[in-house]
Amino acid sequence: MKLINLNTWAGRLKDPLEDFLKRNYRDTDIFCFQEIFNEYEGNTNDFINHSEGSLNILNEIAQLLPDFNMFFCPVAENVYGIAIFLKKGIEVIANGEVIIFAGSDVKDHTRKMQWLHIKNGRKDLMILNTHGHWDPSGRNDTPNRIEQSKAINSFIESTGSIPKILVGDLNLNLDTQSIKMIEKYFINLVKEKGIETTRTELYTGEDKHTDYVFISPEIFLENFKILPDIVSDHSPLFIEFDVF
Repeated sequence: MKLINLNTWAGRLKDPLEDFLKRNYRDTDIFCFQEIFNEYEGNTNDFINHSEGSLNILNEIAQLLPDFNMFFCPVAENVYGIAIFLKKGIEVIANGEVIIFAGSDVKDHTRKMQWLHIKNGRKDLMILNTHGHWDPSGRNDTPNRIEQSKAINSFIESTGSIPKILVGDLNLNLDTQSIKMIEKYFINLVKEKGIETTRTELYTGEDKHTDYVFISPEIFLENFKILPDIVSDHSPLFIEFDVF
C-alpha cells in the first residue's frame, strides 16, 4: 500500500496542489491531510497564519479524488480540521477520533487524532492522522504537548496489537521529549532515515522538522521518502508498506 501525508497550507498553492494530486492519485491508496477548511465563510487566518488559502479545500480535493472515500475530522467549529482520503474498495472496519488537546478558543483550538481501522487483504491496519498543538514559542516541549503525547499513547495502548501508522504535522522538533514519548510504540521514520527537514523552500522559519511518519513494528517498510514537490510550505511525505 502507498500513503502520502501533507499539510496542505490550506491550499494556498492551488494549481501546484491540484497538479500534484492528479499525478499521484492513481498510484496512492491513502492520503492524509492537515489544514483543511470545509465551507468556511470567514477568513483562513481565523485559524492559521495566512489569509491566502481556500475556504472549501475539502470539497475541492474530493472533486480531484473521486475514487476515494472522504473522512473529515473537524477540530474547530465543524469548518476546519484534518482529513483522510481512502481509495474505494478498501474495507473500513471502524473509524473515529480522539481529542488530544482541549482548546479554549479559535486561535488555541482543540486538536484531534483521527483514525481508520481498515483491512489490507486479510490483515488489520490502523491509520492515524493528526495535527498537533501549535504554540507561539516554537516547536519545543510544553506542558500541553506532553499531555498531547500522553493522550496519543493512551489511545495506542487501548487498541492493542493492531499494526498502526501514525502521520501528521505534530508541530514538534525532532529531539523533543514529546516525540520520544510517541517512539515508545513506534519507529520514527524521519529520525531513522536521517531526514534533514520536512519543510520546503517556502518555509522561512528555523525549525526543520514538524511532519512525521511513525510505524509500529508490525509494518513492513518498502519505501519512505520526502517528495520534492513544492505544493505547500510542508513537504509531502510518502510511505510504501505492507503488514507482516
